[in-house]
Amino acid sequence: MLRVRDKRADDSARLAALWTDHFGSPVVVARGRKHDPMSLSGFVAEEDGKLLGAVTFLREEDEIEVVTLDSAVENRGAGTALLDAVAALAKAQGVWRLCLVTTNDNIRAIRFYQKRGWNLCGFYRDAATAARKLKPQIPLTGQDGIPVRHEIEFELRLA
Repeated sequence: MLRVRDKRADDSARLAALWTDHFGSPVVVARGRKHDPMSLSGFVAEEDGKLLGAVTFLREEDEIEVVTLDSAVENRGAGTALLDAVAALAKAQGVWRLCLVTTNDNIRAIRFYQKRGWNLCGFYRDAATAARKLKPQIPLTGQDGIPVRHEIEFELRLA
C-alpha cells in the first residue's frame, strides 16, 4: 500500500540518486534560481519500504512552489498522492496558491498537471537556455527529441 510521509535526512542517498537520474544532478534550477532539493521540505511516497516518488517544495509568503516532483515508478499514483499531500499542507497553513515549473519538452508532466486541475499561468521564453549557466547538465534535447528551451509555469489556486 502506498504511503506518503515527510522527507527525512536518511532519505538523502535514495533521493540524490533519483534526482541525478531525472535531472542530471541533485540540483534543480527553475525560474532563474538554483535549489538543493535535499534542503527543502518535502514528502516521500513508499510502498513496502520501496521509494515510489518524492516531492520537495518551498514556501514563500502565501504560496508554495513545488520544486521537484518525481516518480521512481510511474502510473502507481505516487505523483498524485504527493501533490495531494502538498495541497493538504498548503490548505492547513492558509496558503492560497501552489505553483511549479517544468520545461517545454516534458509533455507527460504537462498532461499530468492539467489533468489534475493545474492551470498554465506562465511561459518563460529561453529560460532553460539561461538556466544552463547555473546548471550545465540541463540537456539540449529532452523527451521525445524535443529541444529544451523554455520553462512553463503551472498553478493550482486553493482559495
